[in-house]
Amino acid sequence: MLREIVNVHQQDPRLQRRWFCDDYFDIFVWEQLDDAERRIVELQICYDKTAHERVLRWRERSDFAHHGIDGGDASSFKNMTPIMVADGALPLHAVLEKFDAGAVSLDARIRDFIREKLLNYGLTQQET
Repeated sequence: MLREIVNVHQQDPRLQRRWFCDDYFDIFVWEQLDDAERRIVELQICYDKTAHERVLRWRERSDFAHHGIDGGDASSFKNMTPIMVADGALPLHAVLEKFDAGAVSLDARIRDFIREKLLNYGLTQQET
């Protein structure tokens, strides 16, 4: 079940960053504070955290990006900072199934927005 982490460090005074997580997801949502509707302007969905972590990022001004996470620990002698690297297709049906099961407690506005972005990205994959 996705739950919200409270007291998340805020980096931009115009945006509120919110963090929702469970065993499978870390989801970050940035909302525009000076907008009466608190418009979502950025979204980052990190998924499959324990097996092959990947991230789908959406930004209002630059659209979608999908990456794998290189944990930076390929060597037992030196751990490096995790970085995003090019990755294959989003396993849309599996991610949607996990999201739908875990997101029942999320605010409907945020839940529906995230689901819509997942579906939109899935459609862009089908077109290529």
